[in-house]
Amino acid sequence: MWLLNIGSGNLPEISGLPCDSIEIPQQMALEENLIEAIYSENLNDMDFEQLAKDVILAPTNMKTLEINRSIIAKLHGEPRTFYSSDSIISENQNDQQNYPPEFLHDLTPSGMPLHALMLKKGVIVMLLRNLNPKQGLCNGTRLLITCLHENFISQKIVSECNRGCVVFLSRIE
Repeated sequence: MWLLNIGSGNLPEISGLPCDSIEIPQQMALEENLIEAIYSENLNDMDFEQLAKDVILAPTNMKTLEINRSIIAKLHGEPRTFYSSDSIISENQNDQQNYPPEFLHDLTPSGMPLHALMLKKGVIVMLLRNLNPKQGLCNGTRLLITCLHENFISQKIVSECNRGCVVFLSRIE
């Protein structure tokens, strides 16, 4: 209920706190390892159905990246890094010189993945855009990575819509 109240903006204001701050109830604060508290000590032995039901919400993208890296490190197997293809589409040569790919690699606009995306078999990922709504591949769809290939990733949908369907997502240039 508390999370729903946050989302709808219905938490009471607390004197002494700035208006854009909230007080987190003690029962919501974890003192032990967050990942182990949510997913148990051994992520590798968990059923993917259970993994798909649990999520960790973080207040910032940086905290999300930190948590994701910790989870990936706990899973068996070697991680694989996929790199973005960044460029400026402009007829103006100054734009292309002012915004070289190296500069673009450091940007992570909202709704876009990192330039260097580290993945591993067994990781659950979330789509950040609508790819094929009829197949259930919409923004927010959660997928379990089953195999990493050079030019595509094999995944199983673990969200409600089309759960269990295997999909192959290729690189988008």
